[in-house]
Amino acid sequence: MGFKGELLVCAILECETMEEMLSSMEKAKEEGADLVELCINSMSFSHISEVEQLLKQRTLPAIVSFRTFCRGDSKKTCLQVLQLALQLNVEFVEIELEVASNVVMTELMNKRSNSKLIVSSYIQGGHLSKEKLGNLVTCLQCTGADAIKLVVDVVYITDVAPVFHMLTHCQIPLIARAVGDRGLISQLLGPKYGAFLVSGSLGGNSIPGLPPLASIKQVYKLEYMDVDTKVFGVISNPVGHSKGPLLHNPAFRHTRYNGIYVPLLVDNVKEFFRVYSCNDFAGFSPLEL
Repeated sequence: MGFKGELLVCAILECETMEEMLSSMEKAKEEGADLVELCINSMSFSHISEVEQLLKQRTLPAIVSFRTFCRGDSKKTCLQVLQLALQLNVEFVEIELEVASNVVMTELMNKRSNSKLIVSSYIQGGHLSKEKLGNLVTCLQCTGADAIKLVVDVVYITDVAPVFHMLTHCQIPLIARAVGDRGLISQLLGPKYGAFLVSGSLGGNSIPGLPPLASIKQVYKLEYMDVDTKVFGVISNPVGHSKGPLLHNPAFRHTRYNGIYVPLLVDNVKEFFRVYSCNDFAGFSPLEL
């Protein structure tokens, strides 16, 4: 599994036990996920052998991640987990930028066989301009990773615009996600701007910023989106209960119109229209009563 070809749909799994991870992986497979992100730092394990058992029993391609939260003790465990994933030829192994020193990256590069390395950065709070994100992306690319990943905590829906800009201009494969209710369009519209992977939630669980896997596959059908897809949306706050996507997206497909209809959680309409031009969006409607 590589970075080219059809759009990849990923289920993010944060479970406490190996058994829960394996069970959730089966559910993700049933709901149409192409791969899973195994967030190993969410697990409670007494020995690395439990992680080894999980990775050996995986039933889907995987991204193995371990967030350290910059704690010294967890960095050691993190590297131990990542090295194990490389030894077992897990498809994708993710390492945080804060951990990815030259020495660490060289060591991981030398140990890998078929695995692809992803270097990631998680950004919390504050407005990020295109310039700041661009500088960060440059740092990520300089690590020599096969792909990079940005997870940005957004305050307003307009904060997603620089993320789309990075997707369009990044020189290597980029996984991008805007966290929070206002970041949902980062996944629903990501493929229009060049995203090769989108993430979804499992079992219809409502996770801010992540569409349910079922909606990715059945309602939005993001695999058909391309750069020419026309974007329409319902503008409101709140907007989650809108039935618009359920009505309009099947109609677009029935008429073979290259369009998508998405919920837009907008706090400031004037600012929204200032940031998102007619080149991005083709039409809007207020929330249906």
